[in-house]
Amino acid sequence: MLLYETAKTLEEKMWKMSLNVIWLSFAFFPLLMLIVWGVDPNALYAFLTALATASPLWFPLFLFGYLWISWIHYVRHLYWFNQEWVLLEIQIPPEVEKSPLAVELFLSSIFHTGSETTFLNRLWQGRFRNTWSLEIASIEGRIGFYLHARKAWQSAIEGRLYGQFPEAKIFEVEDYVSKIPYNNDEYDMWCGEYGKAEPQAAPIKTWEKFELGEDLDEPKTRVDPITNILEVLSNMGKDEYAWVQVIMRAHAKEDYFGLYRFRDPFKKAAQDAIHKIVKEAAERAKHIAEHELKITDESQVAQVVGRGMTMLTEEEKDKIKAIEENMGKFVYECGVRVVYIAKKEQYKGITGAFMFRLFDGVKGPFNRLAGILGRGMIGFDYPWEDPLKFRRNRLKNLFYFHSKHRAYFYVPYDQTPVYLSVEELATLWHFPSTGVDTPGLNRVAAKVSEAPHNLPGLPG
Repeated sequence: MLLYETAKTLEEKMWKMSLNVIWLSFAFFPLLMLIVWGVDPNALYAFLTALATASPLWFPLFLFGYLWISWIHYVRHLYWFNQEWVLLEIQIPPEVEKSPLAVELFLSSIFHTGSETTFLNRLWQGRFRNTWSLEIASIEGRIGFYLHARKAWQSAIEGRLYGQFPEAKIFEVEDYVSKIPYNNDEYDMWCGEYGKAEPQAAPIKTWEKFELGEDLDEPKTRVDPITNILEVLSNMGKDEYAWVQVIMRAHAKEDYFGLYRFRDPFKKAAQDAIHKIVKEAAERAKHIAEHELKITDESQVAQVVGRGMTMLTEEEKDKIKAIEENMGKFVYECGVRVVYIAKKEQYKGITGAFMFRLFDGVKGPFNRLAGILGRGMIGFDYPWEDPLKFRRNRLKNLFYFHSKHRAYFYVPYDQTPVYLSVEELATLWHFPSTGVDTPGLNRVAAKVSEAPHNLPGLPG
């Protein structure tokens, strides 16, 4: 029997080769049955007989689980498609004088865990928490900021946004995704979804680290990480479309088909990450005590290990501090999606590479936001994954459908969330300052005031 660590390493190697362990187990099971049949047919008969005999025990449980999941999917589908949704475009002010803190405050103000109400509403009516989508889209090179939400939230969202950005313009628009008549014959697509390469509770490099919270009137060179996104989106030409969607819901108790789980995966990930850092420091202390200081007394070694916190590096201390601070903020469960669509004669394959590096991993501007979660076009590196391109075409159609309906949670596309605090979200989605002069960026036209009447040379 493989040890846990050995099995884990083997699974990671197989994932890198795009080999799914679950699918391989289905493939090897019939082979195993054939081997057993060849070696000892009576053993196979005995196994099948025992399975059939025990069916009054396991089959009702299996049937109940299947029907339960099907019911939850059904009622949630009904609830989802009975909601009225709205897409708001935010035309950003000509001069943005506020830091991303203003967006952070806005996101905190709409943090809402309601809508599910009682367990009867969840299980019978299919109700679920509100979802929003923060979006940046380039329609043939014209870049706009969008927010997708339930229609009932429109006035509240507009009021809170105008409160932070009174010179902005907010108006309801037709969905840009719906206006693209996507089909696999005329169009091509690159798509992907992102997750954190570090522990979920570890924050990305936020806007404060880029000194975007300092006095914007002070003459100083600043680097806004959102320019990396805007520059890629500005390169779209005719019949080319690209967008970034951050679908989010307020973090609350984790739901498993209508039933709450007892543990909080976000807090557990934070505790595990801190425990791992401290454990590594303790192991370093033990190694120094035994091999460098040559301490043989176990009690003295234990004392050195107990002071392992003093062995933490500055980077480890900063990481623990960042995790603890991140846990103290409002946290959203998110899905980070990037899509590039173009007519086949206009499609540029290199754009897909730029989209893949949009957040640019550990060494890039956003730091720890990296690593495709096995979903998207990055998943087809080897010829055995999709030799006839059936999976590619199906995936493209699904990504278009999910982008159109902002689907990530619940049905029909319930995925593992990426946990992002309001500070992290404000880093990914905020209005760039006037110094960011990206072509195609949609801003409110600058106000033109009348000249004073007492200027020389003017009549009257």
